[in-house]
Amino acid sequence: MFTAEQQALLKGKLDKSMVKPRKGANGRTVSYLEGWYVVDMANEVFGFGNWDAETVEMKREHDPVHIPPNEEHPKGGIVVTYSARVRVTVYSQDGSRKVVRERSGGHRGFGPTVGQAVEDCIKAAETDATKRAFVTFGNIFGLALYDREQRNIGTPEVATHRRQVSAPLSGSPLAPIDEGFDQPQRQTTSQRALAASSRQPASTANGRDRSTLPY
Repeated sequence: MFTAEQQALLKGKLDKSMVKPRKGANGRTVSYLEGWYVVDMANEVFGFGNWDAETVEMKREHDPVHIPPNEEHPKGGIVVTYSARVRVTVYSQDGSRKVVRERSGGHRGFGPTVGQAVEDCIKAAETDATKRAFVTFGNIFGLALYDREQRNIGTPEVATHRRQVSAPLSGSPLAPIDEGFDQPQRQTTSQRALAASSRQPASTANGRDRSTLPY
């Protein structure tokens, strides 16, 4: 079903830099992964067109409740709770096989108005269910967080394909884009363009004074 490279990624360590802390029940600090990262990793491991997430159920657990001003929320607001069930389907590279995982999640939302509380709560419940479904695929999707000893959280041994491109140093010239190919005896198009621009006075363009141009 999965390629050797995919299996290596799924069995690898969860990148410690992607683990975020938040306050949980009874003031305890819990670790979690942000929703965007889980989706990003799904694209990275399975491919943009090789997986799908479908919300098969969205349920409001109670009607919106008005909360009067308190220490945590000085202005008060609206509280509502939703639960969601999401089905994640991952396809093989040739599309001939698939793996289906379905999990539930929920969220207790708070907002200044009913509309905002409901909107935020629905999105959060869907994200929670999606992350729970992806957890079943391996450590890099958050399975490692369930291990109290966190033995599979650290620096991944198998790197993903994401790369950071460094910007050129200020003032340093960029090499012609078609430099480095065969036939060095011929001047490249970029080299000819650079040579022509260096011969043209900086204050003129097409025989006109640049200072008179509108832009």
